[in-house]
Amino acid sequence: MVGERPQDLKYKGESSRVEIGENTVIREHVTIHPGTEGGGLITRVGNDCLVMVGAHIAHDCQIGNSVIMANNATLGGHVKVGDYAILGGLAAIHQFVRIGHHGMVGGLSAVENDVIPYGSVMGNRAYLCGLNTVGLKRRGFSRDNIHSLRAAYRLLFAEEGTLAERLEDVADMFSDNAAIMEIVHFIQADSSRAVCQPQTKRAA
Repeated sequence: MVGERPQDLKYKGESSRVEIGENTVIREHVTIHPGTEGGGLITRVGNDCLVMVGAHIAHDCQIGNSVIMANNATLGGHVKVGDYAILGGLAAIHQFVRIGHHGMVGGLSAVENDVIPYGSVMGNRAYLCGLNTVGLKRRGFSRDNIHSLRAAYRLLFAEEGTLAERLEDVADMFSDNAAIMEIVHFIQADSSRAVCQPQTKRAA
């Protein structure tokens, strides 16, 4: 059901809406709720998305283009999902989490922290398990670009130094690589959630 009252006790009947882009397919039993005053009164789903059976998109979510949500994937309120992201079946995304462009969330994952662009996460609670290299190849990323992304990933999540120091090093080394700088800016941006880390870094 699309456009039913948001599941938010703060909602008092304000005029709000859902926007769905062109060529987006919404399958059986999907629920998409309109926005609330706290989120700009709008929920958006982009173009060319596939929202499979039983998926849920809560109030004030912002979904990019060409996003795939598999069966029963669930987004809490105010979640942001970048272009070409894939959310596996029964994945649950905590409110206010950001999923970067080309991110991959494994099925049955419980995601309570932000997922970097091009990152792949899985588990309960979800941890970063590498880059979405399969998706990058499908999207036509060159071998050299994927190699650079892997090098930057290893540097960003190395054991040495602080994350801030590693971000600075990566930004200096790959300043001319738009994809890598997107990851850097994503991590630097204000967010109410931490960034998903590799499993060995979860306590960091």
